[in-house]
Parts: sequence; structure tokens; C-alpha cells
Amino acid sequence: MFQDPERIRACPYCGSRDIAPKMLFGGPLAGVDNSDGTYVCSNCGRSAVPLDFASREELRSFQNGVLGTKERETQKKGFLHIPIVPVDTRSLFSIAGMDIPVGQVAEVVSVEWNGHSLSRTSYSAPFLKYWRAVGGKRYNATDILLIDLSGLQDARPNFKALRELVRRKYNVWLDLGMRSVQDLFDSFAMEISRAVASTLTVPSMKLFRDIFELSDRCLPCICMDGDLVWSRQNSSPKSFKTMAKELKSIGYDEIGAIDLAMLGKRSGVSERFVSKVQGCDLGVVIGGGVVESDLDMLRESGFHGAFIDPYTPIISDIIDERQDELPTDHIEQTTRKTTTARPTTAD
Repeated sequence: MFQDPERIRACPYCGSRDIAPKMLFGGPLAGVDNSDGTYVCSNCGRSAVPLDFASREELRSFQNGVLGTKERETQKKGFLHIPIVPVDTRSLFSIAGMDIPVGQVAEVVSVEWNGHSLSRTSYSAPFLKYWRAVGGKRYNATDILLIDLSGLQDARPNFKALRELVRRKYNVWLDLGMRSVQDLFDSFAMEISRAVASTLTVPSMKLFRDIFELSDRCLPCICMDGDLVWSRQNSSPKSFKTMAKELKSIGYDEIGAIDLAMLGKRSGVSERFVSKVQGCDLGVVIGGGVVESDLDMLRESGFHGAFIDPYTPIISDIIDERQDELPTDHIEQTTRKTTTARPTTAD
């Protein structure tokens, strides 16, 4: 057990003092020393920089708060319903020097799989409006999956825009198009709840192994279009079950599974896909065509949660109902004609 006569140190996750320095033999990156300030907790098994407390009373108060938070989160969350929020940040690179609220100009768009990549389709709305719709009392989502299309498609995440977009009170799961360990570090440099590493951008199993060694807050996501879709065609495995077994052998206990053929169609999850991903002995958050009426069935089928398609009929109705609720400053007045969630004419 770690002892310090001057400071009381404890795990930031569970509050235990049973912690010890984590030794990095060579480190995850060149030049990293054997000690980076990270400790391993023997109680919960997590690695993190410990918290310092001025007194035992302060530590005890923190521990009570952690236990209470865990109980509340378990009761509150249960089965997760997580709206997919694809954001097209590419146009924001050109307005970097302008003093415009990013949430009002960044677009949440609808997407579909074209056989090679995710392509933008006809629906769009300002990020702030979409966020208010899914996080409001009627829809009541506490988590969202934010997908940066610039990072996913062009390997060019818009970090400045993303930092502004994740500064909200909800839990953001971020897919910025992870291709390297550095992308993992960049993800957690922002105020996110979890990072998502998708086979659409991950080049091989090696990166999934490296990620697991560095963080327990990254969700590996298996994307399927018949076979497993990798960013590199020669990567393997190709089947869902083999991939799930490999991820479990690494140590993951939860994964995402996306049916690319159904993603964005808002027509309901495929029963065939549900059957394919069931029984893999891992917690699965399923996506691809999922609408709100699927949630009870997916919960009863044992899934941990679901990624809900962008612009389901319910979400679109809420956005239209809230049309006049955004601030009516000069920015909103000049963009009002394009803020509806109804289809727009493609360029």
C-alpha cells in the first residue's frame, strides 16, 4: 500500500489508497521515462494520476461521493441510448479567425455508407439545435456519439471546433477517426467521456492492443458491411465473431458494432445483424438503422446499449418544434433558412 507522510493520495476513480507507481518500460512513445506520474490502483485495477487530499475527512467525503455517483449512474443509465451526431467540421477551417459561436455554424448532418466511406446526405441542422433536441426533456439523452467527418474521411480532425463542441454538460463519446496512439491522446486532451476507435480508420489489431494498454475509456467499434470493414483491405480478421474473440483476449469487455448497410436509413435495426452480434460474450453497443422503437427489443436481447441513427423521425420532429428557441441574434437571423432538419437540395 502506498504511504506518504505529507500527503494523502488516492485513486481518482474509486478513492482507494491502495495504489502503486506504474512503471513504463520504454514508455508508449519514444523518450518517455520509466515513470510518468501514473499509478495503478489495486482495488479497481485502473491506472491514473492520483488525487492529493489535505485530510482524511476530505478523502472520506470524496469516497462517499464516488460511491453515490456510481449508484446513481447505474440506476440512471442502465441500457444506454446514444444518438449518433455526425458533424461536418471541414467548412469551419476557413472561418477559424471569425468570432462566431461554433455550435451555431457547425452542422450535424445525416450520413449513409456508400460502399467505401460514410457520405453526407440531405439532412442538416446547427449543432446547438441538434444538441438541444436530443438532450432536452422530451428525448433526454445523457450521452452522444460525436463523429468528426473531417477526421474520419480526411484524417484531419478539427481540434479547435471539437474542443468547443464538447464543452457541454452531457457525456460525449468521440470518434475523430483514430489511426494512431497520438489520436487517442488528442481525444482525451478534450473533455470527453469516452473515445471510440472504429475499424473504419484503425489500420490493424496492433492499435487496439496499444490502446488497451493506455486507456480503459476507449470503445473498440467493429463496422460491418457483410464482412468486417477495415481501413486497410489486407487487415484481419474479417468475421465479427473472430474479431470479438480477439478483442476479448486483449482484455476488452465492451465493444461497439455498427451495421454500415443500415446506418442512416432510419428504418430499424436488422434482425439478421442482431443475430450475428449476439452471444459474443462481450457487452455490445449496437448501431446501424436503430430507431427509438428498437430500444426495448435490444434491451431485452441483452445489449448494453444502442447507437441511434441521426435524424430519426422523432428527433427531426423535436428539432422542428424547437425552430424558434435558438438565440435570435444577427447570426441566427442570417442562417434561419438553413436551420431546419428537413432535407435540403444537394450541392
